Amino acid sequence: MTKFVVVEGRTLKQAMKIISAIVERYNTIPILSHAKITHRAEGLRITGTDLDIEAHIDLDVVDGGGGDWSVCIGVQALAGIARAAGVMDVRIERADNAMEARISVGDGAAFYELQILPEDDFPEIGGKQGDLIEMFTNGMLTATLDKVSGSISTEETRYYLNGVCWHITKQDRRFVATDGHRLSLCTYTPEGGEPASRIIPRKTVKIISNHLANQNLKIYDVDTGKLDIVAPGITIRTKLIDGTYPDYSRVLPSRHDFTLDLKRDEIIAAIDQATATGGQRGAAIKFSNQNGRAVIERRSGDFGNAKVKTSTPWPAGKVEPQPFAFNSRYLRDVAAGCQGAIEMRMTEPGAPFSIFDEDKTMTRVLMPMRA
Repeated sequence: MTKFVVVEGRTLKQAMKIISAIVERYNTIPILSHAKITHRAEGLRITGTDLDIEAHIDLDVVDGGGGDWSVCIGVQALAGIARAAGVMDVRIERADNAMEARISVGDGAAFYELQILPEDDFPEIGGKQGDLIEMFTNGMLTATLDKVSGSISTEETRYYLNGVCWHITKQDRRFVATDGHRLSLCTYTPEGGEPASRIIPRKTVKIISNHLANQNLKIYDVDTGKLDIVAPGITIRTKLIDGTYPDYSRVLPSRHDFTLDLKRDEIIAAIDQATATGGQRGAAIKFSNQNGRAVIERRSGDFGNAKVKTSTPWPAGKVEPQPFAFNSRYLRDVAAGCQGAIEMRMTEPGAPFSIFDEDKTMTRVLMPMRA
């Protein structure tokens, strides 16, 4: 009996986008550059893994036969064929007693013979799916992660910062990310639960954001140190970062002596103007008072000095705040993620600044730097 399956090129292409995002392009272990295709009575399942993240994607089949069978095909080759197929059907055939697969597109318009690897060598992340932790509807998970993911650290030495901390307390539920210079915290619901803290890796966050937007997602516990993120026809199993997330509440300012009211578009334009001459990415920009208005200055021995005036009133009070400075890239990224008017709240020089906008679920913290 011939072992074959026929699927729509478009659905295969969409599945391979997710698989390609998980599987590393270059691997020292050959099987990790392959996807496992499993034909069953229920349909077709495609699996890809990098040993930390694993995706199972179920596809409807146009036609199929040969009972239950599997084949491991190179991800880059299969993704390329799916892209080239367009709206045409793709037929995948498992050759008996040969380490090859035959793939045809449409009515034989294109034909491929590909080397395969033994399906028994394909690794899987073990674990039994446990209890449902939470369900996010209408793309809420992606939207919430996008609010904080810009603050994820890329510094490998503090590996526990290389992800988003999903923190459930008795009072609320929140996602938080920090790289030690900036912090983004989203309290997405005031309903608490059994206290727990899980660190979702940066790569997993990116896959959710890029490929599961606008989906209804269920998150399940899996043994120790893993999660299942489930969408219709898709299951992403991910290992969590094994470590203790720092007590970020210690850097949240408990009081604010001054408030600087900023206009989002104006402050972004002012940062761009102050750094227009080039030079170091993330150079320091200083805020100071000039005739009751906030001005932004950037000084560089190699690229000259720049001064940009804003319409923002300098805070008045019993004690006038001293000039302060930020990393220009960090401040611009924070401002770009804000909605509407921005409030920058400060205490004494050198202390963290709190930044708020019209999104009441968000708290942002930015560390100052020397100008």
